[in-house]
Amino acid sequence: MLGRVWELLYIEGSAPDVGKRRENFIKLLLRYEFGLQVESAPDTERSWDFKVKIGNKRYTYSLKTTERPTTVKVAWNGFPSWERAESFSFKYPILYVTGDRSAKKIDIYVFTPELISKVRSEMGRAFWWMPRGDTNPRGFGISSEAVRRLMSEAEREGNHVGKKYEPVSDLKRAVEGYWEAWYHLLKKLAGFNG
Repeated sequence: MLGRVWELLYIEGSAPDVGKRRENFIKLLLRYEFGLQVESAPDTERSWDFKVKIGNKRYTYSLKTTERPTTVKVAWNGFPSWERAESFSFKYPILYVTGDRSAKKIDIYVFTPELISKVRSEMGRAFWWMPRGDTNPRGFGISSEAVRRLMSEAEREGNHVGKKYEPVSDLKRAVEGYWEAWYHLLKKLAGFNG
């Protein structure tokens, strides 16, 4: 289901908020399909995105979604510097979800803080991604090379699941249905049920 929905989320294009749409869908998926209690982070929170309650335990995650393995931005505000990056603390696991629409495959990885710390110490500064001077110089992240290492290590540790999916059979019809359902949803939410 996640793979097919992943495709549908691109009906509106690949605007920057596609990540937010993925995040909201994944949280609802955990709630409705797995019966889990999911708590969203407050808008001002930057180190985690949601908590999941399983039994009496709560698990806190930072969620990162992408089409293909690439850099992972971990700080969005302020000028990037090696000092900021090297003092950055990963407090929570990263739930890293890749959706490869051409291969029709979804992969989910968990990068624990311990794994991140291990790869970070092995790679040194190569672990970090810093924006080039010709881009908006805000924030910093994990380099794509480090992300690939984290993915490999997570697989080795058993913190990975991958699944091929059947594509949406009639995408053109799905697009038409999407916009029609979107129209009726907004109309209903605005209080116009007739």
